[in-house]
Amino acid sequence: MVLFKDRTPGFWIGFLASCLMLAGNIAFILFDYGDRTFSFITFGLIIAGFLGELVVWTKNYYFAPLLPAVCFGVALSWHLYLGFPTLSDVVNGVNFIGGNPQAVIVFGIIFAAGSLASIISSFMKQSRTERLIFTVTTSK
Repeated sequence: MVLFKDRTPGFWIGFLASCLMLAGNIAFILFDYGDRTFSFITFGLIIAGFLGELVVWTKNYYFAPLLPAVCFGVALSWHLYLGFPTLSDVVNGVNFIGGNPQAVIVFGIIFAAGSLASIISSFMKQSRTERLIFTVTTSK
């Protein structure tokens, strides 16, 4: 395929991170939709990050790998923000806030791994022929 012909390991790390985040996001909505630790903000940010990875896939802009990394990082932060009160209940031995602590931990690990891989990928070259926003051509 033309879109994959000059891709580097940095692209593949980011692409696999986005696939991991999308799969985790789908599992998150399937298994934890009715719980207080689920948030449409987290869900939407992961979808936005995946769409940002599609920009990396189709365009060779140098700033494009930052889009998924930022979206995934904010989604992870929001997930942990909603999940820490639930984990606090477990640590303190009370059931005051409620929620599913297993979902907070499992999906937190999945989202952290995807976010970290996406951040690492954003500092690597995505293709052998990257370009700026606009390509200036000169004719001779």
